[in-house]
Amino acid sequence: MNKNYPKNLYGYYQTDSDSFEERVNSKKRAINYMLVAACLPLTIFPSIIPNLLVRIVAGIALLYFGFSAVFGGKNWYNKRSGGKIKELAIKKFAVPERSAVPNGPDDQKVLQLFENNDWAGLADQPEANDRPLHLYIHEDATGKTFYLQLMRYFSSSDFRGISEVKVIAEPQYSEIYQIIKSIHSTN
Repeated sequence: MNKNYPKNLYGYYQTDSDSFEERVNSKKRAINYMLVAACLPLTIFPSIIPNLLVRIVAGIALLYFGFSAVFGGKNWYNKRSGGKIKELAIKKFAVPERSAVPNGPDDQKVLQLFENNDWAGLADQPEANDRPLHLYIHEDATGKTFYLQLMRYFSSSDFRGISEVKVIAEPQYSEIYQIIKSIHSTN
């Protein structure tokens, strides 16, 4: 097994800084900071609105908007197309079963479909929640590009890519568009 696969799609974007960049949505971040500023007095000064429920809600909102302002508002963009890369779907395959041996026959079947670009075969594979093998699909709609990678749980703390990242651009993008769009996230 090749150990040089990207850990996930975001790791792939980070290593290719010539093609991808992470941008901060300054407007969204500024709005979150303003909401923090609005919630802070309601939380600290009980005399503004002397209601315990309002203070509790303001405290929760303060935490939410504070974390969103500091850690949120970042998105990946393709430098060439200028398009925002969005998560399209995560398909969780019904096989292999939980606690199955990694790289067993069930893993190999899905890996073979992925390596052979059999997108219809992957779309038709049964799905189930709480399974170790996942297909992550991201899309740059502006640049008409799909990014796909197989990921697997090896343990509860070890979830990583087990395949190369497939980049599908025009003209293949248009040919398989309906198949890829038919793959929905497994809940």
